[in-house]
Amino acid sequence: MFLKPVTAFYCWYGLIMFSTFAIAYFSMKSFGKRRIGAVVFSLAYTLGSYHLYLSTAVFGEFIAMTFLPLAFWAFYEVLFRDSSKWPWLGIGMTMLIYSHVLSVMITSEIMLAIFIMKILINGFDKQRFICLLKAVGLTILLALFIIIPYLTDFIGKGITSAQPGVPASMLKSMIDVVEASLNNAVSSDSIGFLLFLAALFGYLLISSLNSKIFTAIYILGLVLIAVSTSVFPWSIFSDTPFGMIQLPVRYLAYATLFLSVVFGIAVDELFKSRTFSSTSVKWLNIMLLSVIMIIISYSGYQHDTIENLKEAGSNNVLSKNESGNFVQLSGTVAVNNSNYNNLRDYSVRYGELDYYPVKARRSTNVIGYNETNTSIVENIAVIGKKKLHVKANCGSNVLRYTVRTHKDAVIDLPVLKYNGSYATVDGRKVEMIESNRGTVKVRIKKGVNRISIGYEPPLLYYLGIGISALTWFFLVSVMVYRKSRNMQG
Repeated sequence: MFLKPVTAFYCWYGLIMFSTFAIAYFSMKSFGKRRIGAVVFSLAYTLGSYHLYLSTAVFGEFIAMTFLPLAFWAFYEVLFRDSSKWPWLGIGMTMLIYSHVLSVMITSEIMLAIFIMKILINGFDKQRFICLLKAVGLTILLALFIIIPYLTDFIGKGITSAQPGVPASMLKSMIDVVEASLNNAVSSDSIGFLLFLAALFGYLLISSLNSKIFTAIYILGLVLIAVSTSVFPWSIFSDTPFGMIQLPVRYLAYATLFLSVVFGIAVDELFKSRTFSSTSVKWLNIMLLSVIMIIISYSGYQHDTIENLKEAGSNNVLSKNESGNFVQLSGTVAVNNSNYNNLRDYSVRYGELDYYPVKARRSTNVIGYNETNTSIVENIAVIGKKKLHVKANCGSNVLRYTVRTHKDAVIDLPVLKYNGSYATVDGRKVEMIESNRGTVKVRIKKGVNRISIGYEPPLLYYLGIGISALTWFFLVSVMVYRKSRNMQG
């Protein structure tokens, strides 16, 4: 609202990175009770190659990784230590829902696996299970305004999600991950050089500590690297709910989390040795290590950035698409504050058709781009057999069109029709006719017609907002009250 687009983006980017540093530090400090380990964990996790890769384009997952340490620390507390910490688990999972729903699914998978192993080894603990259920209930209340429209307007409403399944072309080999990590590449198949060392030599730390928790964390990190590659039999699970993740490399976010714990603990143990007995020497070396970690991460990131800039070049400065036709963004383009709005003239490379109604996406039995959905992207309206480009005046949850005709007609507008969609012509609500391309179709009269197509969430949605807001207020109030009471005591 206050800054130019690119400037605003970098400010936002800085806030997310700082939040990740902070949440990672405090989560690890609460988990391990080690300040040095928490500092190193925070650096390793936030500056991990996979996290930096997400920060270049995959923003939902990028934000979600900010809250993974919080969610897993709270889960550990509830399951193994202080079950009264269950509200933090609810908060962590809620923030994941706010950020990236697929991350919630993967997080739940891993937590379920840990929970089952806990039962098999230590037996069922009724009290801890009840606390887990409380966390689930809190999550539902805090995320109710997201869950309600998901149930009322998405489930069973003929809307396509992102293409499910894990095709072979999406799989990376273990060699791909090893090579990318050794090169410290900022890419989708890399955990970075430092965390690769943690994966390779972590067993030395585990054998010296003789800790079941750290052993489990280390094994989890290694297993999740394997799950992210073709080593795992994805062909068996591709058509199951597990296939909804689409990209197995998403498990590298969790491998990054667990191996960062191993790396942080390893460095902390090193600094406990006699070599670093002096406090001043210890913190001087911590600062030096932090600088080295930042330089290593920055060098990998900078190398890829420079390559992208070379690829873009001066000839790839994004220009305005004057044709109005369907044009996808090319591989790499240069955007600045002056040409940022030109992005709106192009289709994104991936995901343009996600969450289209089935009719709009697959009307010609072609899953990808076809004549029908391309006409929607290009803003083509249809009156009888005549096609014309129309331009919308955008408002809050509404698109407005002005159309002139020489006789009464039926117009098929390039606006997707969802449960909750409505249409008005000259201020009067009108019936929407069934369209073959999954769009809004209405009757108009001779002359100038002012058409508005909008979306109205169900009343339950507003109730959900109220309940979620009250839950947040009550939760924060209780936490502040207990904190102040403990300080006074």
